[in-house]
Amino acid sequence: MTIRRLTLAAIAVLSSAAHAQTHAQSATETTHVLDRILTQGEVRPLAAIAAVRLRHGRVAYSYYGGFARRTPDGTVPVGPQTLFRIASISKVVTTIGLMELVEQGKIDLDHDASDYLGFRLRNPDFPQTPITVRMLLNHTSSICDADSYTLPPDQKISTFFDTTRKPGDPGYHFAHGDGHAPGTWFSYCNLCYGLVGTIMERVSGERFDRYQQTHVLAPLGIDGGYNRTALPHPERLATLYSHQPKGWEAETDTRPLAPSWSAASLAPYTPGTNGTLFSPQGGLRISMEGLTRLARFMLGHGTLDGRTLLSAHSIAQMQTPTWQYDGQNGDCPYPIASYGLSMARLTGARDPSGRETRPYKGYSGHLAGHLGDAYSLHSGFWYDPATGDGFLFAADGFPDAGQERPGTYSSFTRVEEEIFTALAGAGKDIP
Repeated sequence: MTIRRLTLAAIAVLSSAAHAQTHAQSATETTHVLDRILTQGEVRPLAAIAAVRLRHGRVAYSYYGGFARRTPDGTVPVGPQTLFRIASISKVVTTIGLMELVEQGKIDLDHDASDYLGFRLRNPDFPQTPITVRMLLNHTSSICDADSYTLPPDQKISTFFDTTRKPGDPGYHFAHGDGHAPGTWFSYCNLCYGLVGTIMERVSGERFDRYQQTHVLAPLGIDGGYNRTALPHPERLATLYSHQPKGWEAETDTRPLAPSWSAASLAPYTPGTNGTLFSPQGGLRISMEGLTRLARFMLGHGTLDGRTLLSAHSIAQMQTPTWQYDGQNGDCPYPIASYGLSMARLTGARDPSGRETRPYKGYSGHLAGHLGDAYSLHSGFWYDPATGDGFLFAADGFPDAGQERPGTYSSFTRVEEEIFTALAGAGKDIP
């Protein structure tokens, strides 16, 4: 669907009306910088930026500029409750649900994933090496996304690994011929989280999207979900756009909302056969309010507002790197040089592209979290477990994937670097 181009003047009006909640006089400067990023950070203006700066676990500054979606009557502005398809930050929330099952003794992170999936999962190059649940979570399984990592309800996820698929085929889902056994090489893989979702379904007996709603999102008081047609507040959902030379193009979550899969196709679905249906790797719709609650939960070591979902040990496991780049043990286009259970750490170490994992110049810290990159949206969920500082944001309306302005000193995009830089100095008067 193509939507007519919003002029620079029109988006400037939107940005000047951007909603900002501040606690310092200098916040006005931060708002002006973010206004500029919204209108000038890319080759064409972005559709929206929503951003929150945490200090000591509290909101010190927030910014909402641009629009959530276009309508025949104008635009719907972005706000604290706007739901974005937040991309790979979803992996963190998926892992919280998985860790609940780990704590219940139903899943062992270091056990052969085959036993939970109900089919043999082995890289044919290493038939005697089990692929564990931990390897799925930290992208060291030797599984590849290949040409696709989702399937419709009437197909089983096991078909991705059918022996009829051979090395060299576009649909072959194992690394081949590189000598890297499972557990030894980092290669970012979304399909692994489809397998995680399948394991969760098979162990719990619940469909993934419903499990997450019941056992994670609702207990934490987080609005949103993985199923866009079952959102408690669908009116809050943003449409994601790319900004092309000819104008805005809606990428996903367009109106009227259509189900990813029809009710008829889902009716006979058996949980535990295909956990890719609701995109455990990237399909969560969540707002800045929701990300703030998520950060407070992680900073609270598994407890939020008196409600405990996970132990402090489980949170520490998620945050603690189980893979670190040593110059020759992984390949990744993102600013990732260390990775735990669905979470990266930004320490300044060099990533596989040779660039430092520093979100802004002068940074020296240990932010934990994840980035998101899908459907012309880039997002960030980053917090420091030791200080409670945090950077949460969603920026929508980029050009096509791969056409974004690259970062000047990191593997983040230029806009991401500029958002980090703008937020770094915001809200400094919070005690």
